[in-house]
Amino acid sequence: MSKDTPMEDEKTVLAAKHRPGADTLAKQPAMIDGPVLTDQSPPPTIEKLEDRMIFSARLQAAGTFNVSLNPLVAAASGLLSCVVGLKHSEVAPGIPELREQLINELNAFVQEALYNGVDYDLAMKARYVMSTVLDETVVTIPWGYESEWSQHTLLSSLHNETFGGEKVFHVLEQLCRNPVVNLSLLELIYLCLSLGFQGKYRVVNHGTSELDSIRDALYRQIRHLRGDVPRELSPHWQGLTDRRHRFIRSVPGWVLGTLTVGCLLVMFSGFAWVLGEQREAVLRPYEQLESSVVQPQS
Repeated sequence: MSKDTPMEDEKTVLAAKHRPGADTLAKQPAMIDGPVLTDQSPPPTIEKLEDRMIFSARLQAAGTFNVSLNPLVAAASGLLSCVVGLKHSEVAPGIPELREQLINELNAFVQEALYNGVDYDLAMKARYVMSTVLDETVVTIPWGYESEWSQHTLLSSLHNETFGGEKVFHVLEQLCRNPVVNLSLLELIYLCLSLGFQGKYRVVNHGTSELDSIRDALYRQIRHLRGDVPRELSPHWQGLTDRRHRFIRSVPGWVLGTLTVGCLLVMFSGFAWVLGEQREAVLRPYEQLESSVVQPQS
């Protein structure tokens, strides 16, 4: 391929990322000057290699894989676990350390969601929802209520907003207008509602009943799109089909063996009796002849 080929940047490049001295060798000037002796395109510059190495380093490890139907829920599994753990925590951790840890996990959640193919706008809305859920979880805990968390929330740090408890339901209303495209985020919001997120309905009269109605409607919408959940434990739990007759499969083996032996004994007894009768019929004339020969003459 010549130098003018427009696809020269698409070539696969193998680089020893962890080889000692690789950076030093890459910075050395070329040892050969002059015209290129082959029609191969020149190697990429160190800047291109560095960009590709950084991109590869950000990828997930090869030993991990995702089998979830919902990439957003799979990426948010760690955050959902944090919600449950915070609800049951009795000892107050360091507030600054906890805030920094949750911010890092929220950013990592976005990166993993993007890596799994989630749209950027949808991932940012999901981070908005999870930030609001985590903020509400912390401020409703006794030690979180007494802290200064409400003055430096996750939502204000990441999205510069403070009214997430109300806006989440506006976002939910917008998502329900196109549920097919936004199904992954709808399922994530449903999980947050199931874990106890209330938002603005925490301080509204009859908020619990209204929130239950919203969650039930959301569940019906998700089930309508996902369909009924299969009841089987595994899609291939039945294994190979037994092609034997139903009677053979229902009768134990020892019963079949006993019946077989009994039939053979009956057949043997019948044949023995028939042979005995035939033997007597054949020998009867000879017995009469023998008696007449042996009888003495007077």
